[in-house]
Amino acid sequence: MKDNIAVSILDAKDKEDFINKLNIIREKNEKLKIKSGIFDICIHFDIMDGKFVPNDGVNIESISYAKKMGFYIDVHLMVGEPVNEGYIDRAIELGADNITIHYEINNFDKNLNYLFKKKRILKEKEERNLSIGIAIKPKTKVEVLKKYKSKIDRILLMSVEPGFGGQKYISSINDKIIFVKNLFPKLYVQVDGGINNETISVTIRNGADCIVLGSYLSKENREDIILDKFLLVNAIRTIEKAPRRANIKLDTTTLQVVPGGYGENDILLGINVPDIRKCAMMWYKHINLDILLFFIKSRFHDYRRFAIFCLINKVSMMYKKVNKDKKDKVSFKKLKELFKFFEENIEYVNNWDLTDAAGPNILAYNLYILTEKQRKKKIFLYLNNQNFWIKRIGIVSQLNFVRNGILEFPLQVCDYVLYDEFHLFQKATGWVLRELYKKEPKVVVEYLYDKNRVRKLPSILLSYACEKMTKFEKDKIRNELRDYIWLE
Repeated sequence: MKDNIAVSILDAKDKEDFINKLNIIREKNEKLKIKSGIFDICIHFDIMDGKFVPNDGVNIESISYAKKMGFYIDVHLMVGEPVNEGYIDRAIELGADNITIHYEINNFDKNLNYLFKKKRILKEKEERNLSIGIAIKPKTKVEVLKKYKSKIDRILLMSVEPGFGGQKYISSINDKIIFVKNLFPKLYVQVDGGINNETISVTIRNGADCIVLGSYLSKENREDIILDKFLLVNAIRTIEKAPRRANIKLDTTTLQVVPGGYGENDILLGINVPDIRKCAMMWYKHINLDILLFFIKSRFHDYRRFAIFCLINKVSMMYKKVNKDKKDKVSFKKLKELFKFFEENIEYVNNWDLTDAAGPNILAYNLYILTEKQRKKKIFLYLNNQNFWIKRIGIVSQLNFVRNGILEFPLQVCDYVLYDEFHLFQKATGWVLRELYKKEPKVVVEYLYDKNRVRKLPSILLSYACEKMTKFEKDKIRNELRDYIWLE
């Protein structure tokens, strides 16, 4: 099955408008193929008889327009008599690739058996593959479908009462999606109704194989949303399929995802950092800042980590372009937009692993494009911020300067935060000094050995700063501390 987003056109005024909307969707589909090389957009046809549900849907004859354009055709029959009223036969004639009927209709078994027979005949005589599914309303129990699982290919879970677009997503469907995937692991699960920015991710996380976008697109009147949502869904799916550690206790401890810890509101998926990096490398060129906004605001820590890695890759790409051609105003503008996005959402960069990735690889590049005066002003805004994560971002940003052989500026930053009592700052400052030592050992040793300085330094900071030093250098500093303690 090709579809993982099914698009339902609900607001076409007439045949011409319907075809025009199909053309727009086809254009988006082609862009999607070029950008990501994944999947095709499916057209979802809600066919209603005005009796089974109190509304009229899309004219069944409109299937032919989408078929001629090469779309996968997904037909959802919200009708009371699919066989007797000829809906199944007509849908097949017009080129349906999937036909789904409702469990709640009269004579359901008769209709399903007829559909199953048609599927077999098409396979034998025309070598045509017809997928068939069962749709259930929100209040219908999933267990009723057990005896039909050998006959069907998919289950369509209605997350609103069928018949009218624009209804609110029924949250109890989330548990039903999980239950269905466990009960029927081989069946394709589709979710229809109330899909928007918030609910789209929930359905995918819970295991839905396909979501239906209908009134959401119509309400926004933006067919270009399709491309974004396709990319969003597939980015989520890529992350969710990434390997996970069986035991994430270590992450829980180090990131303090415990009551009272600074990460207590986070949810950990337990995906290894290298695998998150791979996901980001796969998607960063394709997804825009609107999509990144969803990830960076997520309670899932792994999602926020993905967002930071994507942003790092985007910044790196744009900075290289700007650095290569100083007159490239377009790239410079895009780079500034990335920095703006980062600072507008910096409150979500709220654990040490996120800050330590963002500081040297995002903030540092922002500092590089500023004048010396502007650079000092910005860095001290970070260092004086009341949010300790923002302050840590400012400290660790200096690692990039050190690695590029710029030492004076990092030493000024270290001087400013050297005696801070918070252990996360002490570790970060010690880390910067350790990296400085790798570049200029003598400078750092003398810096730390200064009698007025070393006697005040926190032990955690010293431990980090001296980690790569020789035994002689460490002893030199330790002796100074011993003398100080003795004098006291």
